[in-house]
Amino acid sequence: MEKIGHLTVRFVEQGAELLRLLQQQETLIRLGEELQERSNGQIEVNVYSSGSQYSGATVPVALAQGAIDMGAPLHQHLTKVIPEANVPLLPMFYGVEPEVIRQLWDGPAGDRLNELIESKLNVKVIGGYFDLGYGSVFTTTKKIVVPSDMDGLKMRVPGGAATLSRYEALGAVPVVISISDVPQALQRGAVDGIWSTQESVRSSKLFDSGIKYGFEDRQAFLQYVPMISRKAWDSYPPDLQDLIQTTWNDLVSEARKNALGLQEEARQSNADNGIETVDPDPEALAETRAKLMATQPALIEELGISKEFAELVEAELAKIMN
Repeated sequence: MEKIGHLTVRFVEQGAELLRLLQQQETLIRLGEELQERSNGQIEVNVYSSGSQYSGATVPVALAQGAIDMGAPLHQHLTKVIPEANVPLLPMFYGVEPEVIRQLWDGPAGDRLNELIESKLNVKVIGGYFDLGYGSVFTTTKKIVVPSDMDGLKMRVPGGAATLSRYEALGAVPVVISISDVPQALQRGAVDGIWSTQESVRSSKLFDSGIKYGFEDRQAFLQYVPMISRKAWDSYPPDLQDLIQTTWNDLVSEARKNALGLQEEARQSNADNGIETVDPDPEALAETRAKLMATQPALIEELGISKEFAELVEAELAKIMN
């Protein structure tokens, strides 16, 4: 069978946040193996780390320019170009179950967001998003039992207006610090806690830096968006384009399941290292979500999110939850 071309797939190494490396590597390598087999060698796939060349935030630009063929940036890595990619971080998603969020983005709301991504980045979104997991609260000295316990705490956050606004509404003091500086900041007491995932805490061994408590309040569910540069996509005939999309969507459920498993394993590992994690009462989450929702209209305007798109997402979310 004649080889049509190459597909160079890069996953992004994020320093201490090893989960991003592991999840992207495992998922994209599996995609590469399946594509080579299903295409009978017509597509040759090379998967390797590009952390030394492209950080997560620069992958969308590299894809838009055709410098790389494929990547899977997180939604927040798209926000500089696509304000609507901030929507997964809005208050409407606070405390919402993963199954609901996946169903939402697999439907009309996801179709519309993909249209925006494709038109603004000159890429092709090849199918469903796959998961990193929930961003949760981890603290050093104060055990959080209800969201209001965060009042007055200095919390390290990765940045972004939506995340900063959320912590301010919760009464905390958000502090933007580089991930590489987090261990020292925790040890020195420069911050009282962080917003992170169970796996990131485990892989960075932040229990050695003073983290003692976790609070899984489901503030936001972080997902990767699989996309191919338009330059690479257009180099394939329609039958191979269909094969790429079909293969991806055959694998995405497995990728989501693996992500959940990694977070559960990490939570147990963190517990073995002395971190006590609290699962908040659903009623407390619902009350906090209602409180945060009051900040959403102003946040949508500040972030430059299309009101039409925000209303579509909120309506679709309500349909699923009701």
